[in-house]
Formats: sequence, C-alpha cells, structure tokens
Amino acid sequence: MTIQYNTKVSSNTEDELIRLVSSNADASSQYVIFRNGSDDLYAINVAKVEELIVYKHLDIARNSNPNALTIGVTKFRDNMITLVNFDRWLGKNLKEDKEYELVMVCNYGSHMLGMVIKNVVKLMSIDPSDLTDNSDKDDKMSFITEIMIDNKKQLCLIFDSDKLLIEVFPDIEEKKINDMKKVQVEKFEKKLLVAEDSKIIQKTMKLLLDKMEMNYEMFSNGKDLLKYTHENDPDEVGLIITDIEMPVMDGITLIKKLKEDKKTSFLPVVVNTNMANSAVVTDVMKNGAVHIIKKLDLNDIKTAIQKFFRK
Repeated sequence: MTIQYNTKVSSNTEDELIRLVSSNADASSQYVIFRNGSDDLYAINVAKVEELIVYKHLDIARNSNPNALTIGVTKFRDNMITLVNFDRWLGKNLKEDKEYELVMVCNYGSHMLGMVIKNVVKLMSIDPSDLTDNSDKDDKMSFITEIMIDNKKQLCLIFDSDKLLIEVFPDIEEKKINDMKKVQVEKFEKKLLVAEDSKIIQKTMKLLLDKMEMNYEMFSNGKDLLKYTHENDPDEVGLIITDIEMPVMDGITLIKKLKEDKKTSFLPVVVNTNMANSAVVTDVMKNGAVHIIKKLDLNDIKTAIQKFFRK
C-alpha cells in the first residue's frame, strides 16, 4: 500500500490538506487508526477514506438545529459534503471545536461525508483473524481488537460504517424500501450464498432475497461460507455474494480460496462493498470476481443475481 501525504492550498485560503491517496490501497486489511475527542481509539478501513482535511480551515454552513446529527455542509473539491462529528454520532459529549483537528472524508460507495475527528494516530494492517465481533455489545461497533500504540497494547474499535451511513442519510433506507417494491420475483433452483458481517445489511439482504423467493444461506464471514462449499455439493450453488471487510476471513481471501480449488473455481462471485475504490475494484476483479455492487444498491444486487446466477 502506498500512502501519500501532500500539503496543498485550497482555491480560497491557505488551507492545508493532508491527502491520503486511498486509491493506491491494495489490501482490505489496512486501517486508519484515529482518536475521538475522548482519546479513544477507533479504526476505519483505508479504502473508505478519500482524504484528511484540516478542520479549522473549513468554511462550514452550520446546521440550524444544534442538536442535529449533522454539523452542516462544506464545499470540497466542487462537491458539497455533509459533515458529522464522530463523537455526536457516538452519543458522547462534544469537546470544544478546537479539540478536533481533522475531517476524514469518507467514500461509502456512491455517498460521501466528512467525519470530524480529533486526530489520526497511524496507518496499520489488522489481520481479519484478530478482529472480534463486538456488535452484540455495541450496535455501532462491528469489531474490537488490540493494537500496539507507543509500545503498549490498546483496545481499538472498528465502527459500523453501514450504520453510520444509514443514520446520516436516512433517505437511503427509504430508497431501499421503495426499490424493494419494484422487485420482480424470479425462481432459481440453485442456492445463493451470501457472506456479510453487517447485521443491518444482512437484514436488508434477507428482505430482498425473501421478496425474490430466493433459496439462500447467509454467513457472517468468508470462512463459514467456504466451509459450506466444502461440506456440500458446489454444483448446487448458483452464485456467491460477499462483502470484503469481514472478521475471521475477508472477502478477497474467500475469493482466492474459491478460485484456487478446482471444485469451487467455477462458482461466480459478486462483491457487495462500500470499499469500491479503483484499487479494490482492480484487486477483486483480478482475483476472479465477476461484478462489484455498491452496498445498499438493491437494484444492482437484483440485476447481478439475474445476470450471473447459474441456472
């Protein structure tokens, strides 16, 4: 992975921009480690981060409701980006504005938002096997892990970016419901296998697949899905849809293992992810995926099932 930090000047002021070229990220296990206002450690996959911007230099149109989840809107590279303070989303008390140094511009599929944070600690690789599911204890945190900071092991939480996206842009949920009303039911004899760790996405996928009367199995990680293909007849599988960022075994590792095994190499794999930057797209297609869906695009999921399902 290549990460570049540049200092640039905005069109109007001498804003310093710290550019994180996530398009060069080449692995699903690379994370940006950052702190909130309380100095707790959090992580986000580097493929979801477009840039880091100095917060104090931004021109912000503040939300008229001081208690709203979103702070307001700022213009960045000709785009109006919604800003949300990460602490506010967590439900924590906000610190003084001066305590927040950076805005993390995140790209969730086709949606972008700026997340106000205290600072970035480091970039590091976290093996999926080191992630422990934390969603049962905190529905905003997908995983928890231990990382080395200043020669000391510290706990770090990987937040549920799907939940953040839906809560900041609630119209996405409405769009999903509207899209589901348009689903045409089709019949497939073979089974659809889905690997997805996000409970929100799992719930939505189940609603859609039930609407389509699909015969499917849902798994929370790649390893469990791979085990299913080993214990059952792969010829009875019509299609595999997998997320990339998952605990235990990520989606890219799953695709590699499926394609390396002649018993499963023929199975079509569609990737469903909000990490669809150019590097990730290249990586998953190189490893044998047939299509990439941006998460929450139910029409694309339906179209991919119709196009790639083995009949």
